[in-house]
Amino acid sequence: MKISIAEGLYLIALDDEEGRLLSAAEKSVIPGLMSAAVLELHLLKKISLKGDVISSVDDPSGTGNGILDKILHKVKGGVGIVDMVEDLSHHFKDIMEDLNELLSQRGILRKEATKLMWIPLSERMDNANYAFEQEIRNSLKAIVFKNAKPTPSFVVLMSLIFDCHILDEVFKDSDELIDAVKVAKDIVSSPVISDDLSQTLKTLRAYFEAR
Repeated sequence: MKISIAEGLYLIALDDEEGRLLSAAEKSVIPGLMSAAVLELHLLKKISLKGDVISSVDDPSGTGNGILDKILHKVKGGVGIVDMVEDLSHHFKDIMEDLNELLSQRGILRKEATKLMWIPLSERMDNANYAFEQEIRNSLKAIVFKNAKPTPSFVVLMSLIFDCHILDEVFKDSDELIDAVKVAKDIVSSPVISDDLSQTLKTLRAYFEAR
């Protein structure tokens, strides 16, 4: 992906027509974004996982992504993934505002205000460059329908899209969704990821199901 896992998850969670968060994702999106960020830090070799525990912070240097860097500075070793996600969710309640800003700066989203005369009534985020989201959607569909081998990043993304209850935003046809659900359920055991990452995704799956 040309964008972070968290950014990809957020783009899918936004209603393309309304420019606002999908109602299905309202309760899960912040812990979902925190999960995406932590697991990307693991893929970037910034932190290590042992089972479903963040065993250590190995490299605190910057990633080049301001949001990931802020989260990296809050991650602690010796903490279970669920406890870490909940702690980060408390610290980064405004993460979606940060994502709006970052994605706007990169020309991917554009903030638009609905006005009555000169009085702002509401704001929405328009997808100014849909190519990024389209690439994600195409890749997810290739994984489901063409048995394309996913990258570890797409394993994490697809698992979290399922956990955040927005898989039907990508697979809107009911028959396609049936196939996608099966793949999303099984993808936590994908051979392209380590046993530790697999266990972490399974622990997060149980956490989101219990929310």
